[in-house]
Amino acid sequence: MSRFSLLLLSAVAAVLVASCGKKQLESMYDKQESNIESLIESLTKSNPDATVDRNDGVVRITVAQGDGPALGENGAVALYYAGFFISGKTLGASNLFATNYEAYANSVQWAVSDSTAFDIKTLRLDEDEIVGGLKKGLPGVKGGDECYILFNGK
Repeated sequence: MSRFSLLLLSAVAAVLVASCGKKQLESMYDKQESNIESLIESLTKSNPDATVDRNDGVVRITVAQGDGPALGENGAVALYYAGFFISGKTLGASNLFATNYEAYANSVQWAVSDSTAFDIKTLRLDEDEIVGGLKKGLPGVKGGDECYILFNGK
């Protein structure tokens, strides 16, 4: 199993309302894609050594390279994460929706009542029900990498 010291997962979550028409949904996805591209530009500008990998609509930006083995499509990974709704060029407390990374949670005054909330999360890519964007973004990540995985709600 690969182990990551930190993996920031940045997922765009779309709330689909039954009354939304196809054009409204497409407009929403287009806006999400625009926000993702703005965030990619911002993250790569502030991290000049970052690498960008794209896989079928999912973007992985690695800002710190690990030296562990690469995760395979059917592998298992233990990770810390922070999940954000992407609404512009930055990620922060205002768009954070979940995290198990205690240092980050403390830095943004994220209140957690469950004492196990900061336990490392282990995912088996071949067994667990994982959001499609993560299934496409996690393979190839190396142990010790710090990265952002970006995808829209589609």
